[in-house]
Amino acid sequence: MIVERLTTALSDRYRIERELGEGGMATVYLAHDIKHERRVALKVLKPELAAVIGAERFLVEIKTTASLQHPHILPLFDSGSADGFLYYVMPFIDGETLRAKLDRETQCGVAEAVKIATDVADALHYAHTRGVIHRDIKPENILLANGRPMVADFGIALALSAAAGGRMTETGLSLGTPHYMSPEQATAEKEISARSDVYSLASVLYEMLAGQPPHLGGSAQQIIMKIIAEPAQPVTMHRKAVPPNVAAAIAQSLEKLPADRLESAAAFARALADPGFRAANSLHPVHAAYSERHGSRAWKWVAVALAVLAVGLSGLAGWSLWRSNPEPRDIGLPPNAPIQMAGQFRTYAVARDGSFVVYLARVGEGTQLWYRSLRGSDTHPIPGTEGAGGTPRLSPDGTRVVFQVAGEMKLASIDGGAVTTIGRTQDPHGGEWLADGRLFFADNDGRLLRWINPGAGPVRELAITYCVNPQLVRNDRVLCGGGADNFAFVVSLDRPEVKLPLRQSNGSPVLVGSHFRIIDGRYLVYMSVDGTLMATTIADIDSLTVGRSVPLIPMVRRSGYSGVGQFDIADDGTLTYIPGINADIGRLVRVTRDGQTLPIPVEAAAYLRYAPSPDGRRLAAVAQGLQYQELKVFNLQSGAGETLDTAFYIGAPAWSPDGRALAYRRSEDPSEETLLMRRLDSPDRPVPLLSHRPPLNIQVSSWIAADFLLVGSLLSQGRPMIVDPTHTPATVDPISLKAFFVSISPDRRWIAYQAPGVTGVHLQPWPALDRRYLVDAEGTEPRWASNSELVYLSQYRAAGVIAASVYRTRIDANASAPVGEKELIARDPRFADTPGWSLATTPDGELIYLQSPSENLGFYLRVIPDWVSQMKRAVDEANR
Repeated sequence: MIVERLTTALSDRYRIERELGEGGMATVYLAHDIKHERRVALKVLKPELAAVIGAERFLVEIKTTASLQHPHILPLFDSGSADGFLYYVMPFIDGETLRAKLDRETQCGVAEAVKIATDVADALHYAHTRGVIHRDIKPENILLANGRPMVADFGIALALSAAAGGRMTETGLSLGTPHYMSPEQATAEKEISARSDVYSLASVLYEMLAGQPPHLGGSAQQIIMKIIAEPAQPVTMHRKAVPPNVAAAIAQSLEKLPADRLESAAAFARALADPGFRAANSLHPVHAAYSERHGSRAWKWVAVALAVLAVGLSGLAGWSLWRSNPEPRDIGLPPNAPIQMAGQFRTYAVARDGSFVVYLARVGEGTQLWYRSLRGSDTHPIPGTEGAGGTPRLSPDGTRVVFQVAGEMKLASIDGGAVTTIGRTQDPHGGEWLADGRLFFADNDGRLLRWINPGAGPVRELAITYCVNPQLVRNDRVLCGGGADNFAFVVSLDRPEVKLPLRQSNGSPVLVGSHFRIIDGRYLVYMSVDGTLMATTIADIDSLTVGRSVPLIPMVRRSGYSGVGQFDIADDGTLTYIPGINADIGRLVRVTRDGQTLPIPVEAAAYLRYAPSPDGRRLAAVAQGLQYQELKVFNLQSGAGETLDTAFYIGAPAWSPDGRALAYRRSEDPSEETLLMRRLDSPDRPVPLLSHRPPLNIQVSSWIAADFLLVGSLLSQGRPMIVDPTHTPATVDPISLKAFFVSISPDRRWIAYQAPGVTGVHLQPWPALDRRYLVDAEGTEPRWASNSELVYLSQYRAAGVIAASVYRTRIDANASAPVGEKELIARDPRFADTPGWSLATTPDGELIYLQSPSENLGFYLRVIPDWVSQMKRAVDEANR
């Protein structure tokens, strides 16, 4: 009956020949594509699954997979809905699945198995860099065409999971095959990362070599229990011929915690090819002391497994993973209240005695502060903190917490009670609750230092050039670093306009990183730009001199833009941190005129600034490296890139109207800057237009004409200027505006800008500047999409969750009120704030922005007692 209905429904497009097989989610048919005269595999979702998902949602989500083009990925030809059926179409491969091969041969040759795994890893890495996780890697989904592996159903599991909106349990089906599920899939975590696919691929390789998966059991529950609770036996116990590096790569990729696995599918492939690779418990000397033995890890995962069996796979309730011994341990957070890490802030705080944390929990579609004991099992929400955002700040005695809700700073008791408003704020960064009872932090994107008395409100404010993640030192100095300034510097409160960088010695490069914290007066802990927790010595804050840095803990979650690390240190020396990714690394996407968000075919990176060429065929982009920034020009058709420049700092590039030159700011050191013009059709060195010492933090906006540049300054007193690059040195004419993000319309009739340090987009006629219009009091970073279209950013907040919104307004030069109604054209919680403009526009009016990773929830904290003592020993040893 079903086949007859399906045949009738698809008769104009496909002719069904026979059933090929049936899986947990779909039935597969061999069909003939009538239009293209080819055989295809037609997969039809189970009716009970299709009923829960719904056609419209499924078809929207599955589009993600259609963009994947890779030699080891089976492409998606078509998808649709017909007579209640949901289907998708892929090429028919006249070969066999890896499952069929293993059922017939049990094991593969070592070289053959490694080659298959390497090719699959290459396909996974390609998809991961485009934000797509497979979620169901298994032998059944690896097709062998003349020995060449092809990954099938790529992203189908993701589409099903997203389309079902978390209702997969209604179907009685599960995503992920038990033998190859990662522990985080087995515990039903909502946020699944690329490392889950690495785990599954390692499980497949294990079976190809050993003849069986890493874990066996008499039922799905038994298998899942072992995946969660038991370490896999070394593959060499089943097959001694497996090379040591292959065994080591498999072992590390089968670690229970995602952060302990190889960091990517590409890293897994490299380890398989490197005879010298060995799985290490740590990458650095101090981290080795923290590595947990299998016994302690097993204890943790047994606790998880017992919770799984007690409450089922779909909904773990509050459970405890605490032990009373002083070894490093992981503290679990309730799956229904994980820590929310999207945005620029550290989203938890540890009590000074190290006994508990308060963290920003994602609860349903909103947020709330939660209490989590580090010495027991107590976990509960804090009343009155619904909709909280940013960084919670605990009082020195641990009885109160300050938090932010929709522009207001509020005070609550940890034990509940009345919640009071103590002041207004924009985006409070860093700082702390001082011993004298005042709160100290940076506000207004790091351009204002503030002191607040929780009982009396604001007591002091100080305008500053720029300081993100501040730490007050000796009450007269501030240590800064992060955001647009990924290096350590000190600002004196009596000269807040002067930045004094920290260096290893006079004349040496500055200390690159973010989120710097002085410990006990002579040690400096900070985040490297790749997410490693580092430490060094600092003899004295006035000396501005640091020692040799020591890498301590890799892969601490690092927030986008601000560079804040998700770590905190209690007074007793206990370190808490959340393992995770560097959220600065994202993918560039474009929003089309009809509202589609599509990936741009360039590599994922920590992009800071980007600008499309006047013809829309190329993209100039600046990305952050470990020590330097790199300017590249990409071909937007092929994705190929060419490096043009490397320096300590490279500002936003601006294309000349003919597309033959780029103008940008370049600095070899924070003490100076040069505005350069580089001809792309000439091998000559770039031409210096302006040089400043100290820098003005200039920001190139656009070319007003073929021989004039509009340049802004990010100093609080700086003003935009017009630069004529045809003279040497270039001539400069200041503009009588005090503005950030200045932008001239393509027809040179209007200038739009943002007021310094605050929100608000304004518009004035150019060059008369004789009238001023408010476009949007909450807007930021205006850009012109055409002569009559202005686009800009605004923050959307709902229940504590923030999503960047892009609005468009039409400008009518002939109207008495030229500013039209605003129109929402994009809203994305993954929109990444970057230094300077976060939004670019193409010549045909499309938007370009950086999309941050989707991994924004954390389900545990790692606790290391007496970490400060261990850190000091390692740093002292390195600086003898």
